[in-house]
Amino acid sequence: MNLLNEINMRGTTVIVATHAKDIVDKMKKRVIQIEKSNIVRDDKKGGYNSEI
Repeated sequence: MNLLNEINMRGTTVIVATHAKDIVDKMKKRVIQIEKSNIVRDDKKGGYNSEI
């Protein structure tokens, strides 16, 4: 994750698909939640359990 974060800090968009709550909460990056092919949440600095 450190390498991906460094790449992102240099201006490249990085997309990570995960269910790892600890990674999502630690990174505090944009979170897009998809359920049944629909975007149900899009938070700029979200965590795993952030509210809509």
